Amino acid sequence: MVIRLVTFDLYGTLVDWRYSISTVLNYIHRGMVERFFEKEFSIVKEIKTYTSYTEILEKALRETLREFNVEFRKEYARLLVTSFAKSPFFPDSILGLIALKKAGYRTGIISNTDRSLVKITLSGVEDLFDYIVTAEDIGYYKPDERAFINAYKIMNVELEEAVHVSSYPQYDLEPANKLGVKTIYLDRYGYTWKNRINNLEEIIGKIKEL
Repeated sequence: MVIRLVTFDLYGTLVDWRYSISTVLNYIHRGMVERFFEKEFSIVKEIKTYTSYTEILEKALRETLREFNVEFRKEYARLLVTSFAKSPFFPDSILGLIALKKAGYRTGIISNTDRSLVKITLSGVEDLFDYIVTAEDIGYYKPDERAFINAYKIMNVELEEAVHVSSYPQYDLEPANKLGVKTIYLDRYGYTWKNRINNLEEIIGKIKEL
């Protein structure tokens, strides 16, 4: 079947949220970074009804600080959320997205966040995406399969006509693959996945191989 749409995870795949989060956490108290990411993933997986991602970040921060016996401050949460929203793009992300648009592919984002945060992150590059769908829009967080089902309904594309690209098998690739969506792993963190690229400039060649 012809690929009609290429969708992406945003934070950690196209933009370097680990850099932004790590910078803030290490400023507050060193040694908490990996524990924070474990907390964040655990919270997202357990969500039954939609909760804003701003609240999720604050909860993960609060719980992580508690474990390290560091006092929580509201100012820390605002600093974390602001830094997250302003996470920088990986250089290959912009170049790969431009190449996709030049080649005539439609592109979209499926993000575990709020519209207000994504708007800040994508400032200046909105033209590179035909669709931007967040957990706030669809009411579910990845890895819940309903997040993908609802997102692709909004984008008006059949599951088999889409390719989803992510640097996180656990959040994205595993549930999308179960639904019949073609998947590509963009290698940022050394995970294992069948269809793999090292940077986004390789994306068009990999799509043609699927």
